[in-house]
Amino acid sequence: MRLTAHVWWDPYLDAMIERARDHVVGLHVSDWLVPTPHMLLGRGMMGDGVIDVRGLRYAVDTTGYRGPIEVEIFNQALRDLPGDELLALLCTRYLACV
Repeated sequence: MRLTAHVWWDPYLDAMIERARDHVVGLHVSDWLVPTPHMLLGRGMMGDGVIDVRGLRYAVDTTGYRGPIEVEIFNQALRDLPGDELLALLCTRYLACV
């Protein structure tokens, strides 16, 4: 299940997640920036955009999913950060938002 950047806006998302209860095999998280600076490389770090990442994670957790959660952020400004700085930011945001 690719979640945050692809289906967060759907008004039926909770029902679709419940319907997928026995078929969730993965969860990708990021955030959606408004305005979006670039359709591919414009995703945000969790907490920088409009997605309720924690709420979506909770909905997926209620299905019984206990598998991996992949942080998937395509953003050139974040890619340009020094690796240790990016990892520290990612860890902080993951704990706060996911």
